[in-house]
Amino acid sequence: MTFNDALSVFDHLLDNYSQNLTAGLNSIVELSPQLRDEVTALIAAHEQNVQQTLFSNIIATQVDTLDTDKDLLSLTGEQIQHFKLKTLLGSGGMGVVYLAERCDGQLEQQVAIKIIAPSITLLTSKELAFKEAQYLARLNHPNIAKVYDVGTTESGLIYLIMEYIEGEPLQQFCATRTDDDILKLLIKICDAVSYSHQNRIIHGDLKPENVLVDKLGEPKLVDFGVAHTLSEQSNATYSAYINGLSRDYASPEQLAGEPLTTQSDVYSLGKVLERSLATECEELKSIIAHACDIKSQRYTNVMALAQDIERYCNIEPISLKSSHIYRGNKFIRRNPVTSMLGVSFIISLVAFSTALWQQNSALEKEQKLANHALEFMFDTFNQSNPEVNLGKPILAKDLLIKQQKKTILEFSDNPTIQYRLNKKIGDSLTALGEYESANVAYQQALSISTNQQKSDFWLISEIAENSIQLSQFSEADELLSSKPKSESALARYYLLKGRIQVGLENYKSADTLYNRALNYVLDHKQKTEILADQAINLLNLSRYQDSIKLRMQVLKILTTHYPEDLSSIANAQHEVSIALHNIGKYQESLEYALPALNQSIEIYSKKHPIIAEQMSNIANTYSELKQTQKAIDMLTEAKDVLQQFYVEPHTDVGFAHTYLGNAQLDLKQHDAAQANFQQALAIHKQLQHSDAHLEVGALNGLALVYRNTQQYEKAKSAFIDLLELINQEYGQEHPRRGLVLVNSIPVYQALGNKEQAIAYGREAINIFTKQYGQDSHLIEIVQKRLDEVQSL
Repeated sequence: MTFNDALSVFDHLLDNYSQNLTAGLNSIVELSPQLRDEVTALIAAHEQNVQQTLFSNIIATQVDTLDTDKDLLSLTGEQIQHFKLKTLLGSGGMGVVYLAERCDGQLEQQVAIKIIAPSITLLTSKELAFKEAQYLARLNHPNIAKVYDVGTTESGLIYLIMEYIEGEPLQQFCATRTDDDILKLLIKICDAVSYSHQNRIIHGDLKPENVLVDKLGEPKLVDFGVAHTLSEQSNATYSAYINGLSRDYASPEQLAGEPLTTQSDVYSLGKVLERSLATECEELKSIIAHACDIKSQRYTNVMALAQDIERYCNIEPISLKSSHIYRGNKFIRRNPVTSMLGVSFIISLVAFSTALWQQNSALEKEQKLANHALEFMFDTFNQSNPEVNLGKPILAKDLLIKQQKKTILEFSDNPTIQYRLNKKIGDSLTALGEYESANVAYQQALSISTNQQKSDFWLISEIAENSIQLSQFSEADELLSSKPKSESALARYYLLKGRIQVGLENYKSADTLYNRALNYVLDHKQKTEILADQAINLLNLSRYQDSIKLRMQVLKILTTHYPEDLSSIANAQHEVSIALHNIGKYQESLEYALPALNQSIEIYSKKHPIIAEQMSNIANTYSELKQTQKAIDMLTEAKDVLQQFYVEPHTDVGFAHTYLGNAQLDLKQHDAAQANFQQALAIHKQLQHSDAHLEVGALNGLALVYRNTQQYEKAKSAFIDLLELINQEYGQEHPRRGLVLVNSIPVYQALGNKEQAIAYGREAINIFTKQYGQDSHLIEIVQKRLDEVQSL
């Protein structure tokens, strides 16, 4: 790869090594000392400056948005799509809701239209608020008010067109109903909230006002707001959101400004239950107290709360009470006639039957459990039959998720089997990379273990590890808040703690924790896992030689003690190759990478994502060795592997197209590069969750193709789209925007728009000055380009 100046090198590093610019620079060995010094100065300046915070942007524009918020109260008579706003139904911290009627003459229809307040879209960014509205539109549950459509008005207001519920608020309904009626209604509400959690939506503002009961007596959950999006924002943003909460129902962690979790909704439901009932029943008090306990002692999920309410309604023992007397009383209350008739018979037979019962009860119970479990497995196999699924094959992950939900009902009276099934389903989903779904199964197993008052660190650690994979570092850290008592568990405890610190970019703390974990290792296999993690972390500390030593140590342990574990050995060889690549030893890197790839193909076959990942890394090494065509061939093969493996559109496939396009761009294979960048953008549009890095990378490549092939109008349009995207994702003063402005200067120059080219150059200088200071080499490079434009 050839670089003309420090700017092009820095642009390359931002695209390919954004997490570690220094490591990326060290991987480029052909730079002159002067050019390397210039790039090093740019990296140092970049790392000393931070992007302007969201809070600053809020302060800058808060007056305008507050005025616009007030305007939302006077929109009666306005038209949105084919609906006219008729009556203001309500307003709150998240926006306003209007009753609207269809006005296109096609049919009579009333809907509720919620308009999100501009101040909220300012807090979350308009794109995130709109994305959240789209998530809500996907919810399809009989007890959740349906969202028919989402959109944006000409003035930029985000709206949701929702089902209009003609009914009464929950508090009004409860005033004239029995406790049994109220409890049955609350079970349905819990089911709706649990369904939303399974779809990654946290309500965040549950209270009686947000539950309507229709004319048929069915509850409808409304006003999800944008709490899920806000939970992922900065502290300043989240603090603003807290002010809109009902403090009577918000959980302590919400009011403290901590990130939202599903347990926040558990707390709020407990408060709703408390305010809705008139009874003084001790069992219900226990359920409410447990739901509203501190986070670590609370019900782990909404379904656990619903199950206890349902048990109470069915006169069954709740999970919080386990004494034999209590359970006996419950049985008698459920079966009063049978109990009375059986008393005399039991007394007469008790002496005779005691010995026989002791011998046979355990065997009978095991047989019953075995038969039940066998039926469950037969059902699982049957569900995988395309004939049962209307001719459509079901994916392994979908089958596991479907069957996991059944375990709660199928084995409600057999906690042992329910625990084991959920644990195994969680293991399988984890192996498939379905970490969120796996944690649902693990949490169900954990709730059983907790109810039986058993400590289950290993299960907790599985949930924490999956949370780390999902970048949910605070949740993982909270799960590991208590150190295990068993020394055998301490190595894993400190290993996971180290991974959390890596995720939080506290690399020195992570290294300390990894060293602590090594003090408790029980076997060589566990030691290799810790050393491998530590080696990766050392790259973040720029300790490349130490990283290689640890990787070599891992490889030696595996080949000495576990020669039969070929997959782990192949992975260790590949990790050594990456370390050698990072210090510029490309030929030595291939000496480890190629045997590792061949061994991995024998283990996994060629059609596996692990193979694609290894091929992509090898292709990167070929590029550094100027064997670009080899790199392109291998990247093409990696892309094909990923396309065959993932049935649905996947981020990894999008990145594979982008990497391939970049390599083709280096060889000036512009048509092929353009096709790959366009395919990456098409995949991005189909993703359930947007990936800004993928979209920026693909759009940037496409703009460069147009520029290099002198399609200047298309290049101009692509650069405009790219600048808008960067503004949304990174802000108007981010260095990446400055680089794009500079890259677009030749386009405007070729189109004869000298003024725009100069304006972009000056704007880029302003951005770089704010970020890096007036003495930045980058400013000098841009100024030279401006001088060239002005001299024409």
